[in-house]
Amino acid sequence: MGARITLHGRMDAFTPGEVPLVEEIKLSSRPPDEPLPEHRAQAVCYAAMTALRQPCPSVRVRICYVDIQGGVLAAFEEEASAQSLAREMDALLRPYAAYALRERAHARQRDESIRALGFPFDNYRKGQREMAVQVYTAIMRKRRLFASMPTGTGKSAAVLFPALKAMAEGATGKLLYLTARNTARQSPLAALALMQSQGLKARVSVLSAKERLCPAPTRCHPDDCERARGHYLRQGAAIEELLAAGALWTDEVIREAADRHCVCPFELALALTELSDVTLMDLNYAFDPFVQVKRLFQQRRDLTLLVDEAHHALERVRECLSAELSSRENARLRTLTGKRYGRTHPLYRALTALTRALRALPPSPSRLDAMPEGLAKLAQDALSQTLGLLREGGYFPELMEALRSCLRFVHASENLGEDVALILEAAGRERTLRLCCLLPGAEIRQVTKPLCGAVFFSATLSPLSAMKQLLGGEEEDACLSLPSPYSPQHLAVVRRRVSTRYAQRQASAQSVADAIAQAVEARSGKYIAYFPSYAYLELVRERLQVSVPLLVQRRDMDEASRQAFLDAFSLGEGPRLGLCVLGGLFSEGIDLPGDRLVGAIIVGVGLPVPSPRLEAIQSCYESHYGDGFGLAYRIPAMHKVLQAAGRVIRSEEDRGLVLLLDDRYYAPEYAALLPAEWIVKDEDVLGALKELEES
Repeated sequence: MGARITLHGRMDAFTPGEVPLVEEIKLSSRPPDEPLPEHRAQAVCYAAMTALRQPCPSVRVRICYVDIQGGVLAAFEEEASAQSLAREMDALLRPYAAYALRERAHARQRDESIRALGFPFDNYRKGQREMAVQVYTAIMRKRRLFASMPTGTGKSAAVLFPALKAMAEGATGKLLYLTARNTARQSPLAALALMQSQGLKARVSVLSAKERLCPAPTRCHPDDCERARGHYLRQGAAIEELLAAGALWTDEVIREAADRHCVCPFELALALTELSDVTLMDLNYAFDPFVQVKRLFQQRRDLTLLVDEAHHALERVRECLSAELSSRENARLRTLTGKRYGRTHPLYRALTALTRALRALPPSPSRLDAMPEGLAKLAQDALSQTLGLLREGGYFPELMEALRSCLRFVHASENLGEDVALILEAAGRERTLRLCCLLPGAEIRQVTKPLCGAVFFSATLSPLSAMKQLLGGEEEDACLSLPSPYSPQHLAVVRRRVSTRYAQRQASAQSVADAIAQAVEARSGKYIAYFPSYAYLELVRERLQVSVPLLVQRRDMDEASRQAFLDAFSLGEGPRLGLCVLGGLFSEGIDLPGDRLVGAIIVGVGLPVPSPRLEAIQSCYESHYGDGFGLAYRIPAMHKVLQAAGRVIRSEEDRGLVLLLDDRYYAPEYAALLPAEWIVKDEDVLGALKELEES
């Protein structure tokens, strides 16, 4: 084959002698009747290496299965000649050598295609070249870049193209394109498909959630899923088929291949992440310690993260590092456990003790200074008993929910510090104890620091210096803020004085309804009005008098209803008005260019409802950075406002209206967070629309 392989490892136990003994020890609750092939193969390689290093005629090989206390449950021993061991090891190494040579050839072909690749579009849009230079530099220097890229810049191509160029120079080995929503993957997938059509030989894969991929989600166990039985015996054929068929592995492609070969689509998608050059996946797969793709982040460092919609990263990582225990949920699980396994089962007793301890907590204060005495140990006991039941073969869906809850709580309780707040919520006799991560930037920095660069970009990553700080950036990391590529005369921005504060919503609902009606009737087209809550939306809807068809976002919309709502704008003819919730399904991530959307009316400033959790975050930010209210409330709120406003102008030909209904837009601290290129007019909607028509 012309390949040299360096094989190394550390055996579990070794006994020297004329016929030395090599032992491989595996933890098990139910030992097999014979050693598993992968365990025996590992031991055989150690034995073959032993025979080569200190020549001997034969080696004894033992595979031991032990319990958690170290007691031997089963042991399988054989003696093999040095020659037979060498042959077995050679038989194991040859397929790997063929794989390694194929991957090396692919990398060479990929890099040659990247070097020959031109920018996928005829010309750079305004700001794209500057962004590409900064991305390339960040990866070459293994640093982080924080970039604010307005809508229309062409973010996906501006980030992916230079990242691929850096890959061809050996600065990185794999690109991970992270998003907060599945819908955000369409643009990068389209850009990569275009580059592939122009000669790019890079492999692209998508990793979606298990629940999205699996045809009938159930326990991943051979007793419950036919695809789990012999999955790894069939997976190789599925991968070879995909490698031969093409290099763009979307959810649909992966599911179809998994169906043909009767393998788990999620496990197949995971395997493809090791072979792909670019993988599109959720933020959690990088930053959540419990779902992080270990085979990537723990086994290699030549990764580059491209984090799209990075304004979401802060809250998403905070959620990953937070945890909670609920007495109500523990009591429900205890009841299910008792019905299945009886009240004497150790898990039932552990859940009883944990539930009683939670309910015994005094209802105030809501913010605790320390973990209640003994609670962490009770959570650990419940976790141990849950794991024990699973090892015994016990299973019901709620058991996995309890496992995840206890795992996160125990992990968070072991990492308590000034950046974790303990929040107690009481409802009658029930208690919920939340461990809230306050400064997720430390985890983001820890994950990204050893990698080959990370790029955080968004249309609303502002103010840039503050977001860099909150996302774990350091002094050496770069920032880039790009202006909008579109003419400011194409967007009429009007602010009107009206109080949408909670206490004044009943009184202001009619004024808001009148303002919406005036805008919609003044210039015919399709509009969406965004509200701070469903309750306020309904208040205004009851008073709204418009002649155009009305579409209303509901709390319980399924996927078909969501698509029907969007189709009314993208496919429907004539004017219409949508009423939606700010920060919800239809306020970001949707693309309605041209006459599909000519105006966004934003009611309020998007401030979240105060809570003990947010108050803890505000206090933490205040002590670390100052302006705690701005960082915890105002800036995240304005991100939602700007995302909604960004739905209006999607191309160079678009012209539209953004109407801001709240007197706080006149306050300097809010006005300073509006885009610098906006020409904001006061009160006069009709005058602004007239200027828009004349521009």
